[in-house]
Amino acid sequence: MLPKTSASAADIRRYYNQNTRLFLSLSGSARTQSIHRAVWAPGVRSLDAALDYTHGLVLAQAEHLLASHHLESLKLVDLGCGVGGSLAYLLARLKQPALGVGLTISPLQAHIARRRLEPPACILEADFHSVPLAAGFDLAYAIESFVHASQPERFLSEAARLLRPGGRLVIGDDFLAEQAALGMDAAQAGWLKTYQDGWFAPNVTTAQTVKKMAIASGLTPIWEVDLTPHLRLRALPDRLARLLLWAGERLPLKHAILPSMLGSMALQQCLHMGLVRYCFLVFQKSG
Repeated sequence: MLPKTSASAADIRRYYNQNTRLFLSLSGSARTQSIHRAVWAPGVRSLDAALDYTHGLVLAQAEHLLASHHLESLKLVDLGCGVGGSLAYLLARLKQPALGVGLTISPLQAHIARRRLEPPACILEADFHSVPLAAGFDLAYAIESFVHASQPERFLSEAARLLRPGGRLVIGDDFLAEQAALGMDAAQAGWLKTYQDGWFAPNVTTAQTVKKMAIASGLTPIWEVDLTPHLRLRALPDRLARLLLWAGERLPLKHAILPSMLGSMALQQCLHMGLVRYCFLVFQKSG
């Protein structure tokens, strides 16, 4: 049986308000200010480039839309923008004029993002389950934020609503491996639950399930890539990891960074065991 976890909008808001500055200080890159995973794909030789790799995948989709649809400008929306690292990367590199809107549920992240970004970027403090924006965007993307969706169907329907016909949605995140969905032992399920609880990530499901939900919202899957082989995993020997988890769960520290650190360790174990895959999915709106 798959583990169950829950996370309210208030839980996730508090999680990022408490942890964002620590995440930034530990990211290893003052330039990118990225809270995303480093992807060491072939040809990537620096931490900055590894942290920007996923941004480059989104940029490629933006450039394809500009070229294939002969657009003179581009409207893009970041569904879970953090402190605006992805928007800063994209707006600095797109050759045509672009309007970028970022959504974050965290007032602290919105404050930091607004200080670092200038028009044509706009940062909104909002929930991506109910986006206060009109339709007409060319590109929507969510890098490592989709796992926070307590209602993934609602997330996908909102993304579809925001996109114009022919527009694209990019999701880069952790997905449950198909084999793991068929069954896990108690130890494996425990690691998955620790990851989900520590990172407030209720939405860890298979890519195939997400594709089915997307199709129901009028979004056609057009591309998928598994980036897991390009992560530099830090999985620990099982006994050591269990000992650290046991000790961590008994520490008196109440700050949200502790469950986040335990969740990070658990994610490494899940990736190493093949329970979770880090993938990018691209969808196109029908019509």
